[in-house]
Amino acid sequence: MRSSGLLAVLLFGFFAPLAAQQPEWTDLSARRQTDGIRAVEAKITYVAGELEVRAADAGLLYDIGLHYDAALLRPERSWRAEGDVGRLELRFESVDDNGTDWDMDDGEFGELVLGLSREVPTDLTLEVGAAESSLDLGGIPLTGLVYRTGASSTEMKFGEPNPARIGTLELAAGAASFEAAGLGNARFDELEFDGAVGDVTLDFTGEWSGDATADIAVGLGALRLVIPRDIGVRLEKSGFLAGFNPRGMEKVEGGWQTSNFDSARHTLRIKLKAAFGKVDVQFVN
Repeated sequence: MRSSGLLAVLLFGFFAPLAAQQPEWTDLSARRQTDGIRAVEAKITYVAGELEVRAADAGLLYDIGLHYDAALLRPERSWRAEGDVGRLELRFESVDDNGTDWDMDDGEFGELVLGLSREVPTDLTLEVGAAESSLDLGGIPLTGLVYRTGASSTEMKFGEPNPARIGTLELAAGAASFEAAGLGNARFDELEFDGAVGDVTLDFTGEWSGDATADIAVGLGALRLVIPRDIGVRLEKSGFLAGFNPRGMEKVEGGWQTSNFDSARHTLRIKLKAAFGKVDVQFVN
C-alpha cells in the first residue's frame, strides 16, 4: 500500500507528554451556500479529539463546527473557487513553534463536526491523527474518498447509497480499531485498505450497482469481512501466520471463490495480504 509513510507520521508525530498549561477553549463555525458551485474538493487534517462527519443541511456546501484549545492549536481554513469548482482546506498549526506533541490520556482535545453537501459532488480527503471518529456518509455524493488515521477508533457507515460513484476508495488505519459498514452503498470501483495494528471490520452490505475490487493489507490484529450472499466473490490471499476461515467459499486455482461467482449480477474480487492475525469471512442475507 502507498500510505505507510503517512501512517507512521500520524502514529508517532503527535504523541509525547504535554507541558501543563491553562487551556483556552474556543469555538469556531463556518458554512457556505452552494452559490453555483458544482463540485467540491475538500482536504481536512485533524490532529486529535473527536471527529464527526455527516450530511449538511440543504443548500449548504459545507458546515464546520470546531471546539479547540487555542493555547495549543491555530486552525487554518482556506476556500477558493475556480470556475464552478470549490476547494476547501482545513488544517491545524501548533501555537508553539517547536510543535505540539499529543498524549491522548492527557485530557480533553476538542471536537470537529463537518457537514458535507447532499447536492454537490465532493472529493474528500481526511487525514486524522489521534481521534474518536464517527463518519456517517450516507447520501453524500462522494466522487472520491481518502481516509487515513493513526491511533484512533473509527466508525464509518454508508447508511444510504452514494448518489455519485467513487473510483478508488482509499482507507488506512494505524494502531486503531476500524469499522466500515454499508460499503456496498459507497459505490466504489476499487477499495484499498491498509491496516497496521487493530481489529478491523469491512462490511460490504448495501445496494450494489456494479462490480468492484478490494486490495486489503492487514498486519497484527483481526479482520472480519461481511459480504452479501448474492455478490459473487473471488479471494486471493498471500502472507503467512494468519488464521483464515474461508467459509462459504470453495478452493479454486489461485484462491477461493463463491459458487455464484460466474452467475452473480455483481462481483467482488479481493486481494488479501495478511500476517500475524485472524481473518474471518461472513456471508449475510
